[in-house]
This record gives sequence, structure tokens and C-alpha cells, in this order.
Amino acid sequence: MASQDSLSPTAVPGGRQQRRREQTRARLIDAARTLMAERGVDAVGLSEITEAADLGAGTFYNYFQSRDEIVEAVAEASVESLGQSMDALTAEMEDAAEIYSFSLRHVVLKAITDPLWGWFVVRLGVAHPQLIEILGPRAARDLRKGIDSGRFTIPDIDVATSCTFGALLATLHLVLSSKTEVHADELFAQTMLCMVGVPSAEAQEIASRPLPPLPEV
Repeated sequence: MASQDSLSPTAVPGGRQQRRREQTRARLIDAARTLMAERGVDAVGLSEITEAADLGAGTFYNYFQSRDEIVEAVAEASVESLGQSMDALTAEMEDAAEIYSFSLRHVVLKAITDPLWGWFVVRLGVAHPQLIEILGPRAARDLRKGIDSGRFTIPDIDVATSCTFGALLATLHLVLSSKTEVHADELFAQTMLCMVGVPSAEAQEIASRPLPPLPEV
């Protein structure tokens, strides 16, 4: 017969206590993302996060050791899932220009449809390495594929990656601030395709192609 310990919530994967811990952690992450989107990453205190999550002040340290750790968790929860979905979408695509275009368009559209997410990404910005660590290797990979296939003309991948991120954050800020949403994703993708050496007319055609939905991952 199984012992009482083996039947306790802490002993069973997915037990009640584990689910409660996951729910509490998710509340902290959601509260942090909302506050950081509204005011900026560095303007939010840890006590404000626990208050917004309706939790005791000491609860934070049961789940995170520092502000940097929760920022990493928020970035991962907010951005990594999008990156994985874009990976799945473009995995079988051959044309680097189409991959680059579709990925950029989906990020812009994500910000338009979920402004809270968009503001978090804008305010996280390039000053925090989490965003670069999540999306940087993906952007560099797509740019290198464009170079290797002869699709892109780029003198330096690192500089091109930085230009992509800088332009992306500025565009998201513009879209979120001015509500300039009509074809913003296509215009941004077209501009960035031109930046990497795709002829203007072709860049316009690629950027205006029907955009496949992101798969669930």
C-alpha cells in the first residue's frame, strides 16, 4: 500500500501544492509584466509587484532571487513563446527574404493586437540583454541564411542584427504611440528587406504576401 507521503500533494507531479506554486508564480509574472509595460522595467519596485499580484511582500523571494530574475522570467514568458512559434512557422521555408519578412510582420502585429505586450518589449528594449538573448540568435540565423543563399547583401551580421532590433523597437513605439496600424507590419518588413539588399519592388511584393498564422507550440 502506498504511504501517506507518496499520496501527498507535494509528492504527486502536478499535485495541488505544485499547482498553487505555479499559479502564484504566474501571478507575479503577470503583475510584473503589466507594471513594467506601463512604467518601464527599472521603475518598478519588487514590493509593487507583490502588491499588484495581491500577495505578501515576502512572497516574491519564494520564487525569484532578484529583479533581474523576474525580468528574465517575464521576457521568457512574453517573448520566447513567440520566438518558438516563428521558428515552427518558418522551419520548412526556403526563401530567407520571406522568413525575415514573416517574422518581422508577426512581431509588429503581436504588438498591435496586444499593446501591453508591445509596451513591455519597447520598455525592455536593447538595454536589457534578455530580449537580445531570446530573439538575437534567431535574427542572426535568418540574416546569415540570407547571406549564404545570396538573397541578402550585408557587410556585417552583428551590425545588421542591431539595426533590425533598433528599427523594430522604434517601429513598435511608433505604432503603439500613434496608433498607425494600417499595413504597419508590411511597411516595416518592406523597409527592412530593402535594408538587407532586396530590390524595392521585390521587397514590396514579399512584404505584402498573405501572412500565415503562427502555429501553436
